[in-house]
Amino acid sequence: MTPDAEDHSSTNIWEKHFSVDPKDLAYNFFFYDLYSGDEKKLHEHLKNLLEKLKRPDLSGPLYLVIRELLTNSLKAVYKRLYMDYFIKEMGFGDLSYQEWLTIFKTEIESHMADNFANLCREKDFFVECNIILNPDHLTFEIINDGIPSDIEWERLQKSLARASSFDDLGHLFEEETTADDYQEGAGIGMPLITIILKNIHDNVNDFTINIEEGKTVARLHLPVTLFTSAE
Repeated sequence: MTPDAEDHSSTNIWEKHFSVDPKDLAYNFFFYDLYSGDEKKLHEHLKNLLEKLKRPDLSGPLYLVIRELLTNSLKAVYKRLYMDYFIKEMGFGDLSYQEWLTIFKTEIESHMADNFANLCREKDFFVECNIILNPDHLTFEIINDGIPSDIEWERLQKSLARASSFDDLGHLFEEETTADDYQEGAGIGMPLITIILKNIHDNVNDFTINIEEGKTVARLHLPVTLFTSAE
């Protein structure tokens, strides 16, 4: 299928059911933090989008999912900055993973991530958020430069596998966890995302986290039938 034909089919399916142009509802934004007003713009766009697609009931759950993914991605970017511009430049490159993670956690909690957000702007490190109306899916992408360490990637995969065993919040909170929220895949973030998505759409395989060309990409596909079936 040629690019023009693909775009035409995409326009047809969304215009046919909802009288909207996919290009008008697409979203692309760059986040350095979650407190400067950009998060509010994302929330407003998401609410407007789902109202036009006649699923305003999904606004709250999807916003929680996207915000959690943005938070995780920003932590990853901040950690990369911390390693590259704090630890190494200050001559502490020989610290163990657990040692520098403890220092990183203290910095975040002491300064509310302000220092990292400012450094992100200075170095132009950001998290990219895309909302795309594809021919068959509504797609959300959260992208950050860099990839997790081997330790963090393994922990993230275990967390995703663990999350698939939960069906509701009761099961999630029944399981005691001592995981550190500052490690990829730790805490209740990924299980919470999976539980929300199970309640929205049965196929949790439509949510993936991959390494693509030196970037970490979280991607969620919601089938167009999720919206057309509600008409």
